[in-house]
Amino acid sequence: MKADPFEKPWHGLESERTPALALANTLDWRLREKPIELLRDYSELVRWARSVDALEPTEARALRAWAEEHPRAAARVLAEAIEVREAIAAIAGALMKGRTLPSAPLARLDQACHAAHEHRALRPGGTGARWVWRDPSPDPHRPVWAAALDAERILTSADAARVRQCGDAECGWFFLDTSRNKSRRWCSMEACGNRNKARRFYKRAAGRGGH
Repeated sequence: MKADPFEKPWHGLESERTPALALANTLDWRLREKPIELLRDYSELVRWARSVDALEPTEARALRAWAEEHPRAAARVLAEAIEVREAIAAIAGALMKGRTLPSAPLARLDQACHAAHEHRALRPGGTGARWVWRDPSPDPHRPVWAAALDAERILTSADAARVRQCGDAECGWFFLDTSRNKSRRWCSMEACGNRNKARRFYKRAAGRGGH
């Protein structure tokens, strides 16, 4: 039986798995003149959400079926997800540069967080309580809300100072720098790191050859 591409894990999560920044990274090669859109349809948003553990497998399948039955509504939710993604990217860019957070993106994120909180409730859990989703079946906005709530967590915690963007001139992926000396430069050493290392080597070699 041919494998269902929907079951394939999302590309790039080895670089960053936090839902907020992982959503920002669904625009590939962000710094190029023509970035590559990875969220081409709602089912891709669902596959992304399952890969970052924002949805259970049964929830992901339910939302995929919903999208097939309601393509126009699914397209609207996808458009909202891309709006929130770009808001998160703008905020992340300001954080890493030490700038004041941009008002319009912050307002868009705030709107998504409010919507998410309206669909959550505190329930007993362990020795305390835990947040759960009120609806027994997943709302189509669940992937967007998961990313928004994670962005809220980052902005209100020490992680805000750890937001970085890949040092490659074209990549543009974001990540949390959790290295001991806060010196992480690349989204992935195996990808952008090695590519830039090779570029520097050939540039030095070419320079030596010119003398």
